[in-house]
Amino acid sequence: MEEQNNSKETYAFIKLLSKYYWIEKRTFFSPSDTGNNLMMSQKELNEDRENWVIQDYDWICYKAGWESWCLNLLDESKILKPIKWFYDLRIPDLIMNIAWDDMDNFNHLNEAILYKYLNLNDHNIPAIILFWKWGSWKGTLMTLLSTLFGEENVLSNLWERELNSSFDTFKGQHLVVEFAEVSTNNTNTDKRVLNKSKNLVWAEYITVNEKNVKQYKTNNIAWFFISSNSNKPILLDDKDMWNRRFSVIKSKSKLKNAKETNEVVRNKEEVAKYLYWLIWAYDHVLKYTKLDALENQDKKDLESRSQDEANTFWDWVSDNHPDFQWKKKLEDINVLIEMFCNECWLPQRDFSRYFWHNSKFPKKKIRIWDQTFYWVEII
Repeated sequence: MEEQNNSKETYAFIKLLSKYYWIEKRTFFSPSDTGNNLMMSQKELNEDRENWVIQDYDWICYKAGWESWCLNLLDESKILKPIKWFYDLRIPDLIMNIAWDDMDNFNHLNEAILYKYLNLNDHNIPAIILFWKWGSWKGTLMTLLSTLFGEENVLSNLWERELNSSFDTFKGQHLVVEFAEVSTNNTNTDKRVLNKSKNLVWAEYITVNEKNVKQYKTNNIAWFFISSNSNKPILLDDKDMWNRRFSVIKSKSKLKNAKETNEVVRNKEEVAKYLYWLIWAYDHVLKYTKLDALENQDKKDLESRSQDEANTFWDWVSDNHPDFQWKKKLEDINVLIEMFCNECWLPQRDFSRYFWHNSKFPKKKIRIWDQTFYWVEII
């Protein structure tokens, strides 16, 4: 028993899965594998459980505060406390650089960082999509958040393959999660990526598929980032869907004094001073009960680039033929499709092949006596 007490490895027994959990490595092990790791017999493991050397829990969780009979994996002591002193201007300069000198973007980023700090358990924070200029923000911002929230609480640089993999890299045990370069320019793949992202953002609970462990449900309090140097970092829904889960910020300026700024954001004392400035400069956030997504031109532009050509057609109809509404015959719509394709230099045959599959206004059948007609209700 003495070896176990002196071991740097800490295990707990999770009843719901009947497995041991290696806390430092955040990994489940079978009783036999745990015994091999600790060089203990099954009898010795059971004795450690009986003596509370290895503690029993019903389940695991990750949240600020406490939950009965649950192994809480969030160590709040790793999160910085504010320090009242003069802050280093290079930190807000970094945020302004990411915001491309736009005050609305700048304020939203600062408010979002502070809101997450004040509301660790809130899973309804909109994801931040940052894109365009490589070297303007990515690694440095994630380092800033790692210093603020604790390195073990930030998971960065996950790729598209992590969203499409059979096994989950993200298991819900982080405060901040960044996916990088998830756009593939393949429409079907990008739609799957978007749907998987929507299943994570704002999800109070997620289902985790971990290798050699049966699927399990766990709580999710992560704040998500999607970063890219592409002009279309992710395929958004059509603008009619609102995309309320996402704030979009485009950056076009390269980070100046990158080396010095990276040193500052790794300095816990300097980041703690920045945190104090946030609380002072954005004290209104202390009263927030939720944080809304940023609605700006960057988001509108990305929605337009993401929109399927079929719905671009309906926007064209609305702009050029505003009286073309209510119930319309299919042949009348086909006349406008021909006009749209000619105006936009699109091959009509290819356009028509997938048009009704993607159209937000579906065609419907109506039977009058012995004849069947197609019509579309345009609203």
